[in-house]
Amino acid sequence: MIFTPVKKLTPKQLNLAMKLNILTGCLATVWGIVCSPQPLFNVFVINHLGASASTLGLLVALLQLSGLFQLASIFIYGYARRRKPFFIAAHLIHRVLTLAIAAAAFMAAATGNTGWGIRAIMIAVPLSWVFMNASAAGWWSWVADLFPENIRGAFFLKRSSIINVINVIWFFLASMVLDLIKGPYTFWIYGAIFSIGALSGIIDIILNLFIPEPEPADTEIFNPIDALEPLKNKNFIQFSIAVGIAIFSINLIGPFQSPFIVDPKGVAAPNTWLGIMFVISQLTWVVTAPFWGTIMDKWGRKPVVVLGCFFVLSWTGYFFLTHRTYVYLLPLISIAGGLLAPAFWEGVNQMMLSLAPSKNRIAYVAWYMTLVGLVSSGGSLLGGALLDALSEFRLTLLHLSFSGFHVVQLGSMFMVIISAWIISRVREGRERELGFVIGRVANPGILKTYACLDDLDTACDPGRTEQALRSIEAETGDLALDEIIARLDDPYLEIREEAARALGRIGSAYAVEPLIRRLDDSKTHFQIAVARALGKIRDRRAVGPLIECLTNTTSESLQEACIQALGDIGGDEAALAVTEYYRRAPTDHLRAASADAASRLGLFEATSELLPRLIAGKNSSIRRQYAIAIGNLFGPPGEFYPFVSGSEGASADRISRLFHQLEWKIRSTNFKLHKTPISKLSKTKIQTRIDTIREVRELLDSEQNLEALRKITLFAQDLLAEILGEAVESRQFQELAFRIDIHFGSFVWFLEEVQKYLGEHTKYNADQGETQRLLTLLIVFFLESNWD
Repeated sequence: MIFTPVKKLTPKQLNLAMKLNILTGCLATVWGIVCSPQPLFNVFVINHLGASASTLGLLVALLQLSGLFQLASIFIYGYARRRKPFFIAAHLIHRVLTLAIAAAAFMAAATGNTGWGIRAIMIAVPLSWVFMNASAAGWWSWVADLFPENIRGAFFLKRSSIINVINVIWFFLASMVLDLIKGPYTFWIYGAIFSIGALSGIIDIILNLFIPEPEPADTEIFNPIDALEPLKNKNFIQFSIAVGIAIFSINLIGPFQSPFIVDPKGVAAPNTWLGIMFVISQLTWVVTAPFWGTIMDKWGRKPVVVLGCFFVLSWTGYFFLTHRTYVYLLPLISIAGGLLAPAFWEGVNQMMLSLAPSKNRIAYVAWYMTLVGLVSSGGSLLGGALLDALSEFRLTLLHLSFSGFHVVQLGSMFMVIISAWIISRVREGRERELGFVIGRVANPGILKTYACLDDLDTACDPGRTEQALRSIEAETGDLALDEIIARLDDPYLEIREEAARALGRIGSAYAVEPLIRRLDDSKTHFQIAVARALGKIRDRRAVGPLIECLTNTTSESLQEACIQALGDIGGDEAALAVTEYYRRAPTDHLRAASADAASRLGLFEATSELLPRLIAGKNSSIRRQYAIAIGNLFGPPGEFYPFVSGSEGASADRISRLFHQLEWKIRSTNFKLHKTPISKLSKTKIQTRIDTIREVRELLDSEQNLEALRKITLFAQDLLAEILGEAVESRQFQELAFRIDIHFGSFVWFLEEVQKYLGEHTKYNADQGETQRLLTLLIVFFLESNWD
């Protein structure tokens, strides 16, 4: 039955409720765009009925003050225990009363009496809003129970986009007709427009009869003292007052912008431009609103609301607006406002629902709307009074003319920014830091991730899902975190692996526990990808499970993934596990992998055999892996890898840049351990060093690797002797070097080992060519990394 509540909505009922809710929202916006203080209504009241700015300001103030009747809804709904019947009855009265606006237009058209219309509007419209406010909290509580919180933001912002398509069509048609049919028929056209709006509003409420109402979760008997509970919640009160201040600030100038644009004494733009502005801003709203809804659901409502407050910066264009520039500036103002406006206007309501507990929600909603209405009510009243008081103000600056309108607008913008700071101090409880959200939203890659969400969540084609996972970028992937984690249980192995890789790229700590659970399950068949992802995230919680997996598995590939992950994560526990595994590694490949991990952890004890194993390596991949491990000891871990990987051409380019960087550093800076400032070194000495490096580069290019190794080794030895003097000849020199720095000690050890190698290889040997090239590059890499 229409009024019978249901215990729990089925998926079919939820889907129907969503469709009906969107339809009623579309009808409500047809009503709201002409029957509430919006541009067309404001122009009608001021420019046609002849009301003053103060009168319009008073009307808006009365509408906001009617929010006091929100408090009555606490008791009405508390005792009635049902929301739907009273909401529909009160809102029907509300919408019927707005027919008085159409009556005012028809009366003016028939008799020319505009004073009667102003009085009718000033009485009927505030009275209608009394009924609306006395029942609105029930609707918010109703929809909060209808739509789960994890989808509520996305649904309402999607709903907002669809509604604004209707907004665009309706507003543009109305404003265009008003421009086309002028003169004695203007009031008749206004009457027809207001009649259509009022009737649409009535149909909207009737259709709500068919939306199901879930039974309230709270079955306790209403206690009148519960009506005061929200006043004890300081966080909620702070939020409500902050939103009230923001709307107060916006209303200082907001209701008067449209009249200023079309006023012959202002910008003198045609009425059609109000429609054009509305179309542009609302189409922008349509595009951006679903995006902001997703951001709310993923990262919290508060950062979105704070960002949304900055939509007032679009008003900067009004300072440069004239009858010559409005054609260019009004579209820009509309686009800029439409980008951020939905984040504020839709976000505040969603944040309110997040802050209001499910128990006693109606009381929270009622107090929120009451406080917002009370705090904001004086905005339009004060704005209208200021505009009237500053009507004669004029200032010319840099060939631009500024009026009282611009003074009030500047104050409005400043106050909105202040309110954004107050809202940022509210605790939502689940939101990300504002800086985090700004950084993600400002990254263009967020649009690519957003575009992938649908494929990740609902795609039936595994190929599309796999491609979407590959497209996820580290900087913006947090947006799709929930959808990616869900894909860890996908039936297809390839998708599970891609999901794990994507989580590794994102590096979010929220993914650690889900990944650990899959690491323990050998039946998931993608433990290697999971282990590598945990290594990239570098969260210490994964160390224990990785060690357990390393111990229990017989798969060499999984062992390698675990040992590399432990090397990435670090810490005492990981270092101990890597050292122990290095000593018992069953194959050369795994020993090289564990040596690489140990070197990234700075464990020289576990890597003392690196050079001998590099020299004795049986194939190129093993030799390069040991070289990478040594490079990790010489400089930042991972930075030597590009010089021994990729195509020959790309590798040669990177090596060339390495030599050029070393030359530049020799010319302009000092070696980290050098005691002599560069300014005191002779130009001849500097040039000699550069010439030596260039010669080494030429020898490598001509594949004279042994000669290149000899020359760079001698260069490094001479440099050490110049830096440390007689200490180089000491037997304890290597121990002293390790005390200075682990990287320096490793290099000294390396040079001694290379000297032994050169003593054994005095003639060219083709089999050792790659080894000699790797050794040369390692010395150059150390010098470049430590020349500062």
